[in-house]
Amino acid sequence: MKKLTFLLVGLLGLTMASCSDEDPSINIYGTEKITTPAVLEALPAPAEYAVVENTNEADKAGTFTWTAATLEYDGAVAYYVQIAPKGSDFSQAVDVFTESVSTTSKDFTFGDLNDAVNRLNALLVANAKTPIEFGSLSDIDVRIKAIAAVSQAVSFSAVQSIKVNAYEKIIVVTPHLYLVGAPQAHHGGNAWDPSKGIELKYIGDGTTKVFECYVQVMTGEGFKFTGDGKTWDNGNYGTDGAVAAVSGGQEFTLINSGASADLKVADVDGNGLYYVKVDMDAMTCKVIKMQWGVIGAATAGGWGAETAMVYSFSANEWSYTGTDITAGEMKFRSSNTGLYINGTGKEWTYNVGQALFVGDGGTGANFNVTAGAQPKLKVGFDGTCVVSGL
Repeated sequence: MKKLTFLLVGLLGLTMASCSDEDPSINIYGTEKITTPAVLEALPAPAEYAVVENTNEADKAGTFTWTAATLEYDGAVAYYVQIAPKGSDFSQAVDVFTESVSTTSKDFTFGDLNDAVNRLNALLVANAKTPIEFGSLSDIDVRIKAIAAVSQAVSFSAVQSIKVNAYEKIIVVTPHLYLVGAPQAHHGGNAWDPSKGIELKYIGDGTTKVFECYVQVMTGEGFKFTGDGKTWDNGNYGTDGAVAAVSGGQEFTLINSGASADLKVADVDGNGLYYVKVDMDAMTCKVIKMQWGVIGAATAGGWGAETAMVYSFSANEWSYTGTDITAGEMKFRSSNTGLYINGTGKEWTYNVGQALFVGDGGTGANFNVTAGAQPKLKVGFDGTCVVSGL
């Protein structure tokens, strides 16, 4: 009996030891820190790069090389090569490569440098900073940004300097904005994952910063916006806490601060599919819970009034369950959205025809439906649609 007791105690001790909090194999890295930043190696002297238009853009110019960042539990890390004007604080900086790098070196071409310098110049001009002087050697600082894959901890290497003689290209810089918050879980991601923010659709004119999305939100759920969909470093846009109801919708004032409040739009109007329009120039956000219906000669209301559909949150699908549709033409419409966002007479702003995206501007032809049809409509985050039941 004593032997059995000792055996059980021994097994219990082994079990307790294997579950120690110090065992990195079971640590989920949720708070993992970067203990040692990457170290960027200096490029061979003189580290001067002259780009010749239509001549050497595709040629290899060199290789960025750095030591690996050390993480607390050896978790995965993503690296970004960043450039900024020499002597700056990197508040105006761009990534040389649009994708992260998982290794500790990356070849670059003369064209890579030229594109990056042009994007940097566009950012400087947009923020009223001193622009790049094209056609002569410009002093550029380079550093490595490391991001821990799970905890999103960030570190930066010390700076190295290079000189780049770039030529100016006409670049149209499309702004980006991402939603981060509880609704990510309804759209195929994890709630509050800033590394995989959902990108809003840009609807500005090239000079304005206006975005939209169609997002599922439940009561109690909140969200914010970020500028790069990777971290909170490039914008942490929430609200100042005030919500103004305007003609049946909601309007928020946005502030860029970690202390800003979440946008909890469903706390006012309940679970549903919400249209969100963000104006980053005015730092405002308009939100309305969409009400979709069928409209047209084949429907009970004809072309004068839409007939309401029923929404299933779990399926993110609107359906018409009536049996009174006749053979003929119809579309889907959310007149309450058009009236709130664009005003009187704009009932048709948000409609779906055969172009299969919201707000087709009349380019989508009407649907032809059979008698007794029970149409269904799914609206994606970016306004693309799936239609069935016709």
